[in-house]
Amino acid sequence: MQPARNLSARNDRPEPLSVVCFGASAGGLDAYRTILSNLPMDTGLAFIIVHHQPAEGKSLLTEILPYVTKMPVVLITDGEVVKANHVYVVPAGQQVSMDGDLFHIAPIAKVAGWPKNISVFLQSLADDRKKRAIAVILSGFDSDGAAALQSIKDEGGIVIAQDFQTAKQPDMPKSAVRTGCVDYLLSPPEIAGELVRIAAERGHIPVARFAAPKGAAANN
Repeated sequence: MQPARNLSARNDRPEPLSVVCFGASAGGLDAYRTILSNLPMDTGLAFIIVHHQPAEGKSLLTEILPYVTKMPVVLITDGEVVKANHVYVVPAGQQVSMDGDLFHIAPIAKVAGWPKNISVFLQSLADDRKKRAIAVILSGFDSDGAAALQSIKDEGGIVIAQDFQTAKQPDMPKSAVRTGCVDYLLSPPEIAGELVRIAAERGHIPVARFAAPKGAAANN
């Protein structure tokens, strides 16, 4: 007689990692700080910040954001493995893509106008994470990120944009909305709340721990 198979072990396998991309430029810092300060440190999600900044500059996000979150805030290096409950920051002047659980970085191609490093990352995120890709378009000039949102939706992912009234520069959220791909238009505290809800829905945190974050509008 064949030994009984442990069917419960199959059900206990962890869900593949869901990855959240925060894309922003001008005004993005305030949004990052508000969202991260409203997130618990154990959502089971990974967070990647793709921010427009001069190639010759230095990202200060890895110094600023640890004041508002207990999650490790890490400057991405080439070949680094993505982990849950971490905040990853793309280095200045670099663009990032995902290959399985690995990050790959390369210098941003020299093009006229605003860089499109958010769209580049979101396209690779859609290809790699499929329905576990979550795009969050925040305050910023121009339309970076919008070109990849259809790919996120086609793969079953989720698209969130910052409410225009709360964005210092609403160009990027407005461009995202014009694609017709945005699932939720929310303030930063509400974005945090939605991410916690997604984490609870996917079994990463107990549903009982879900609560509306500070400053979020009540749902009546």
